[in-house]
Formats: sequence, structure tokens, C-alpha cells
Amino acid sequence: MTDRNADFSDRTVHGRAMRLFFMLVLALSALIEARGAAAQDKSLLWRISDGKSSAFVLGSIHYLRKENYPLNKAILDALDASNTLVLEIDLNATAASAAQRATMEKASYADGSTLAQNVAPETYQLAAQRAKELGLDMRILQPMKPWFVALTLVVIKLQTLGLDANAGVDRYLAERAKASGKSTRGLETLEFQIGLLDQLSKADQDLMLREAVRELDLLDKNFDDIVQSWKRGDADALSALLLVGMKEYPEVYQKIIVERNRRWVPEIEKFVHQGGVMITVGAAHLLGPDGVIEILKAKGYSVEQK
Repeated sequence: MTDRNADFSDRTVHGRAMRLFFMLVLALSALIEARGAAAQDKSLLWRISDGKSSAFVLGSIHYLRKENYPLNKAILDALDASNTLVLEIDLNATAASAAQRATMEKASYADGSTLAQNVAPETYQLAAQRAKELGLDMRILQPMKPWFVALTLVVIKLQTLGLDANAGVDRYLAERAKASGKSTRGLETLEFQIGLLDQLSKADQDLMLREAVRELDLLDKNFDDIVQSWKRGDADALSALLLVGMKEYPEVYQKIIVERNRRWVPEIEKFVHQGGVMITVGAAHLLGPDGVIEILKAKGYSVEQK
């Protein structure tokens, strides 16, 4: 990929920043301060029916501020009407300490090599500069792989913006489900998701880190655009913001979005036939022609956006 100058088009800036973020944190995004939704607005929630039974499918936002709550009533009603909540990962069954151990096992170089030895000099210099700006000692990151360094810098930047994974839609719904005695399940394991990033090629990981450090300052503005589209349930606007840039890297798009969507659909069909289930996955997985909603529609299911 050739270097880009400062005169990006708005589409490219938004697309690249959001594509990057989804690669880093597996189709997640963030919301900034919420505004009241108009009465006619929908949410990024669909009711999927086979004519006899149905399930709800929600496009999630994984990072939020506490002031973004309460969620749209349609989302809360869907959870209340369901017996089981299905997430990408069962957050109620994944301890934070175990998640940290699993991540660190994959994040560091087993052969003793360093970050500087595995990325281009330009990439390393940019990462070191950003780490310094964020108050992070680059020596701590030396044993780590590019995907983990990129993720670390993005998460720290999000925290400076007041965004918190503990306030994300997934976590909120998981805790609400637990409090009301509902069962929770996961479509994937934590180890599988970590592996998606760890298996990216050396070139893709270098690119991921380089663009992450270049785009950190764009996160706040881009998330503002996303939150407004998400709150309106504007799938077309979200597709433009989240998917256009991802498709510039077809191999990554296939692995992170398309292949996972196709694996999930048979499981989601079972939940539709079962009834009483709410499935919550990253918003990007529901959008566009490769998204879960269009796949289910093509298979003959009735889909109704709520």
C-alpha cells in the first residue's frame, strides 16, 4: 500500500479509520455523548422470523461513555423478551484475568525478537512517537507484536476520550442478562478472536500499526459520526463509515468480517428456530451485502428492523 498524504477525502479518512478500528478490536466501535433520538428513528436491531418463531439480532457498539445510557427502548424490550443472550464471546464466562493471560501468550514474540526488528523503521518511529505522547514507555512494548501494540495504543487513546469497554453495549447487556437470570452464550471463544489478529501476515500487522498511529487523532470525530448513525439505526450511513475502508484490504475483510459472518449464520438460524434468543455482534457484521442480515434475508427469513 502506498503512503497517503494529508489531503484524504472525507470518505477515505472515515473509511480507513473505522476499518482500522474494526481490525484491531474485532468489529467494535465507540460512541460519544448521546443525543435524544427522534421518535421515528429505528435502532440497529432486527427481528428475524422463520414464520413460526423468531430471534433478535443487534449490531453492537463495544465502547461507550456512561452518559450514552439508557439504550433505545427497543433494545431493552428485545432483551426482556428473550431467554438467552448470545454474544461474540460469552462475557459472563470469561474472567478478566484469564483473558489477559490468553492475550499476552499470543502478543509477545516467542523467539525473543522485538517490535523494532519486525516492522519498518518508519512504522516503529511513528509508534514510538505516539507512545510517548500517550505517556507510554516504548520499552514495555518492545517484546510485543504489531497487532498488540496497535491495539494498546488505540485503547489508551479511547480511554483519554472517556470511552470505556466496560460501558459498551455487549458488557451492559451481559450484566443485565445475568442480573435477570437469563443464560448467555458465545458464538466464538476469546482464543479464536485473538488468533484472528495473531495470524495476520507480517505485512498486514505492520500496516495495521502504521495506520493506527497515523489515525489516532481522527477517532473522536469519526466516533461522533458513528454514534449518530448507530442511534438512528441508519445502516446505509454506517456501511459507508465502517465498510468502505475495510474493503480496501480484501484479505483482511474476508477474514475478519465475511468468513465470520458465514460461520455465524447457521448458528443464528438455530436460534431463530429455537426462539427467545437475542444475538448481539459488532455492528459491522450486520451491514452490506456480506452482512448477516442480507444473508438471512436471501435465505428466506423475514427481517424487520426495530
